Amino acid sequence: MTLRPIKKYFVCSDIHGFYKEWMASLKKVSFDKDNPNHYLIVLGDIFDRGLETWKIYRFLKDFPQERLILVKGNHEDLLINLVKKQYPASYDFSNGTYQTLLTLSKDPRKVEQEWILSHINEYEDTHEMYVEANNIYQNSYKKLFNNKKLNEIIEWLNSPIWKDYYELGKYIFVHSFIPLRILNPAFMTVEYNPNWRNDSTEAEIFESKWDCPYRLFLAGLFDEEIRQGKILVCGHWHTSDFYNELLYKDNPEKQLDINTDNPIFISKKYPNLIGIDACTALTHKVNVLIIDETEI
Repeated sequence: MTLRPIKKYFVCSDIHGFYKEWMASLKKVSFDKDNPNHYLIVLGDIFDRGLETWKIYRFLKDFPQERLILVKGNHEDLLINLVKKQYPASYDFSNGTYQTLLTLSKDPRKVEQEWILSHINEYEDTHEMYVEANNIYQNSYKKLFNNKKLNEIIEWLNSPIWKDYYELGKYIFVHSFIPLRILNPAFMTVEYNPNWRNDSTEAEIFESKWDCPYRLFLAGLFDEEIRQGKILVCGHWHTSDFYNELLYKDNPEKQLDINTDNPIFISKKYPNLIGIDACTALTHKVNVLIIDETEI
């Protein structure tokens, strides 16, 4: 009897624009995009911080769609919202979203200089200089927000291929956590919603991508899913913090350094929680969790 080949699911998260590092990690675990039994699951935050935005997009866009699962993270939301409002806020700079716009520009250095130097209010006393500054500002504005690459990516991010979560047997794949019912928006008090798969609001889905996953897990907000045999697989939060807070809090000598050591978090103490964010911007590594279909 000929045995059917076993499907393998390669799970990554928080690539953050580091295409070369991601490819190196996939190669290390023998991932083959042309293998019909190799599936790719990405738990969001594919852009921002690194500079290889377009390469990551093209790789995912050209990947066989029937073997690709994409879960949207908070950085996908940040880019979509930045393009909607057409002007960067302070958090767009600190989160690297503005940098993503620059990587898609034909001349990012020039655009960046024009954007930063176009302080229109400084030239109000001289009409000619004001007009010149305003023209520079408008040109940089158009280059940043009206280019084919950015428009193509935004259309793709808004397409149905992107999910808010993905469930595969006993595994629930999320960016950070499952959506929780918001009881008080002002204080962000929440509770478990037994029907979160079907009736979560947009606000609840949005907030589910931002908080620390292990804190919500420890608060008992995944307990009902545990009783059903579910395992949470998440990114968003660097795994050194998982180890340091959940396993090594009383053992300083064992604690991990966020800058160098963020391995996949898998623990016998917390068998229903897996964290995979390698903090790629600091470590220049991308974790790859491998699950074969016999485990599902």
